[in-house]
Amino acid sequence: MSRYHGIPDASVVSLLLFLCFTHSGLGKNCTFSHEPLPTTGASKIIELKKLLLLDYPVSLPSNLKTDEYCVELWQLHIAFKELNRMQQVAGSELREKIAEFRELNLQGLFDNCTLESDCVEFEKSNISVFMDSIHSNFEAMTTKITTSLNFSNCTRILCQSGSLRTPYPGYSPQLLKDMQASKSAIRRHHYWLLILLPLLLCLFCIVKFSGRVPFQPSLLQE
Repeated sequence: MSRYHGIPDASVVSLLLFLCFTHSGLGKNCTFSHEPLPTTGASKIIELKKLLLLDYPVSLPSNLKTDEYCVELWQLHIAFKELNRMQQVAGSELREKIAEFRELNLQGLFDNCTLESDCVEFEKSNISVFMDSIHSNFEAMTTKITTSLNFSNCTRILCQSGSLRTPYPGYSPQLLKDMQASKSAIRRHHYWLLILLPLLLCLFCIVKFSGRVPFQPSLLQE
């Protein structure tokens, strides 16, 4: 019997590599065999929003590159991770609602889709804007998946260079307007605090160290 110890054929090597990646779970290249998003997902987003404090702070990406084909998938991926963080710090009842929402509406999308996001920077916003963005991105992604199940070109999230305060791609003009209005209200609140605190401190010092007797109406009546 003769044995051959030479270099394996290239086709054999390719087949072994394919099987290795497929069975090790590394082949999550965002190519789907069926539509992974449920048709009732958009309504579930609205139901979850009603349970959350509208001024609860969340993190939103600030420097995603605008990509007509991939941007909704990227945004939902980041929202999926943010919901996981919220789930870990929420109370027992809300934790169950968030977990149910993630598993029923987004888990199927990312079971077969692993994204690299090492370049993403974040800024703080509120939960209302966050949930509205999930709703709009969910609907847009649902529409795209009906025409194509292959998102293998989206596995690496791309970021814009330069300013980290780039508006969040995919927001509607109304959402951007609401975000700016929220930031302006916070700045006005801080502005008035900066004015009032020194005035109150000065008034306290004047009353404390002036040595004058406070005005007493009862003395005038006598």
